[in-house]
Amino acid sequence: MRKRSVIRDTIQMTVIQFFLECLALWFNAWMTRRVGAATVGTLALAGSFFNLAAMVAGGNAMLCASRFVSEELGKPCGCPARVLRHGISFCMMLSLPVTAGVCIFAQPLSQQFLQSDSMAHAVRLMALLLPLGSLSACLKGYFNAVCRVTVTAACDVAEFLLRAGILTGLLLWRGDTRPEQVCTDLVCSMACGTLFTAVTLTVLYFQKREPCGGTCSLSLWRYIRLAVPVAVGGCLTAGLSTANDALIPVTLRQFGDSASNALRQFGTFEGIVIPVLFFPSTILCALSGILIPEVARANAAGNRERVCRLTEQVIALTLIFAVLISAVLLKFGGVIGRCMDGGELSGKMIRILAPVVPFIYLEIVLEALIKGMGRQNFSSLNYLAEYVIRICVVLVCIPLFGFYGIVASYYTSNVFGNCNRLRMAVKTANLRFRFGKLIGKPVFAAGFSFTAASLPEWFCPTLRETPQGIMLFLGIALGLYGLVFWLLREKDEQVLPVLQ
Repeated sequence: MRKRSVIRDTIQMTVIQFFLECLALWFNAWMTRRVGAATVGTLALAGSFFNLAAMVAGGNAMLCASRFVSEELGKPCGCPARVLRHGISFCMMLSLPVTAGVCIFAQPLSQQFLQSDSMAHAVRLMALLLPLGSLSACLKGYFNAVCRVTVTAACDVAEFLLRAGILTGLLLWRGDTRPEQVCTDLVCSMACGTLFTAVTLTVLYFQKREPCGGTCSLSLWRYIRLAVPVAVGGCLTAGLSTANDALIPVTLRQFGDSASNALRQFGTFEGIVIPVLFFPSTILCALSGILIPEVARANAAGNRERVCRLTEQVIALTLIFAVLISAVLLKFGGVIGRCMDGGELSGKMIRILAPVVPFIYLEIVLEALIKGMGRQNFSSLNYLAEYVIRICVVLVCIPLFGFYGIVASYYTSNVFGNCNRLRMAVKTANLRFRFGKLIGKPVFAAGFSFTAASLPEWFCPTLRETPQGIMLFLGIALGLYGLVFWLLREKDEQVLPVLQ
């Protein structure tokens, strides 16, 4: 097996994911202009439903494969290939009956989740993709566990390009922007991408699989017993997320918006605001995918010191990055929203949601740490509490305050859920949480650097929101932000050796 370097793998994954996120942002903006924000809202609901169906059909396959294969690799004489076979068998046990059930009940599911009877055909087509998607997820988890993260990342890029290319071609060829037709075109593009990924990963597995010279520590039934809590947690999260997404257009109509306007606002939020907030987290998403098997392997080997040091340094780096991004979005959210063709509403929402960005980004890495430490039950319960709070706030606040009720739901659920995650990660890793180092320094550095960088605008107001003014501001702010951390560094601070 290749020796893992967290830094090397994170850099490789970040470059690939950054490219992918740039394409996704551009494609979202193009789709909004081409088919309208209301249709994008319908597609967002369809995507949320498909993610739920895929999670139920696969039993959180990628996480299970990544974690259990990694734990098998951490044992002296394990057999990761056998663990992968157990994972595929478990997925097929789930995906075949789920596929049949979705096909049978496509009509009511379409009405319930997509707010339209005309989407039943697209729902049936989606269901046929579930077994292939489950197989792909298992193989992605395996390659992640054996330190071949670029294999899965490259497949993700190729699949996205294939799907986006086919969907773009179908939209330009047909010229039909009805939601039901666009949704059918989307499913066709997804089918081509899923088939490509499944075939490619299967071929690569047989070419690059690790030799199995030991005895597998897990039987199939033992694997199923361990995987069921992970699967239930993933399904619970996906189900609550889908319910939350489905409720937003409904509650917007209760506020007084028309059905089309509610879908338009939801499409703007899902197609512009959320992608902009999450776009800078590319490096954290790459790191989290690597952390789960890394922490699981260290935890299985009893290396508590490495788990503790990884936890502290990952939290510290995440907060340094997240506070900076939060400050940038707070300053330039309006400009970004207009550049993305989201109008004044999207720019205002980006600025309002900017302060919650550190909590959102913390969730990405804290979930990886917690799952790697084997605290899946806590993760599931915490997600349950978080989404119950979010859904309750949606039901109460959106009918009263309209679109701004979504802001309230994001703030309350993210602050509550991620404070709990932080507490559990620190406790499990036996880490002493240093508030001044982890939170105080980033907040002070951001406040100082952004205040100082604003001085040229005070003396020359014409620089504000011009390309030259923005570049000058960011150059000064980023330089001062890094300088503050260099001046306030601790003598014994070492990051690179631990992350090797």
